[in-house]
Amino acid sequence: MKRSWALVFVGLAGILWASSGVAVQDFFAHSTKTALEFTNIRMCTAGTLLIIISTFRKEFWLSLSILNRHWRLWLDVLIYGAVGMMFMQFTYFAGISIGGAAATTVICYACPAMVVMWESFYHKRLPKLGEVIAVVLAMSGVFLLVTGGNPTKLLVPIGCVVWSLLSGAAFAFSAIFPKHLFAKKIDPYFLTGVGIFIGGLSTFLLIDDWNWLPFFAPDVLFDVIWIVLFGTLGAFLSFNAGLRFLTPEEASITSTTEPAASVIISWIVFGTAFGIVESVGIILVLLAIVMPSIIKR
Repeated sequence: MKRSWALVFVGLAGILWASSGVAVQDFFAHSTKTALEFTNIRMCTAGTLLIIISTFRKEFWLSLSILNRHWRLWLDVLIYGAVGMMFMQFTYFAGISIGGAAATTVICYACPAMVVMWESFYHKRLPKLGEVIAVVLAMSGVFLLVTGGNPTKLLVPIGCVVWSLLSGAAFAFSAIFPKHLFAKKIDPYFLTGVGIFIGGLSTFLLIDDWNWLPFFAPDVLFDVIWIVLFGTLGAFLSFNAGLRFLTPEEASITSTTEPAASVIISWIVFGTAFGIVESVGIILVLLAIVMPSIIKR
């Protein structure tokens, strides 16, 4: 029973993340605020809430104790938050502001292919069969989605493609970099909350306008509340709750529900539609995500 509910929680997390991307698209349609400014308020507020919730767990205080005994690890936490989490959020929002939530989310999920290539290079080994197939599927899928099969034209703005791929790279970095922190018993809830909050603080160094009042305008307030409470806080809590009872392969369900849900929700809310060739590209990206797990089984 726990495993079944865990799958539900992890799948729900992917849907919530997808819904936040659609809400971000609606926000940019009604606001002149930039992607960086939106990154600022989302990460500061959501990070604060996650930290408050995490303080009720004994693992939070154990993680804090470990970091205080090994001060150098704080530098890694800062890098994780300011470089990984912040850059991942900012580039994702920038992609959505140019090309929409559906295309951005699907292109971002070329990141498993990036992880495969990095792991093979780092460990000086050839990729496994499932990994090779995943890379080919991901690259083919993104190509079809972006060009519709015609390399002489782009169906998705080039800015969206660039920002989305950078977000995927940042996502891959955020998945690989903190592994040594988890090995030292740093709690994932602690690292997520503190990392998001640090990422939010780092944006203050990059923006001139710190005015949050426009985020509370009536036509965007629902978007902001949804993104912070459900698309960030609820999604991360749901994912971590399910992850406790699942293997990494089983947890990869969130990687398929998010881009799929983003396409469906974008179609319902904005009428975003893809042609047959682009739809095949989306399916190939989804297959690329689960292919290593299928081959392994």
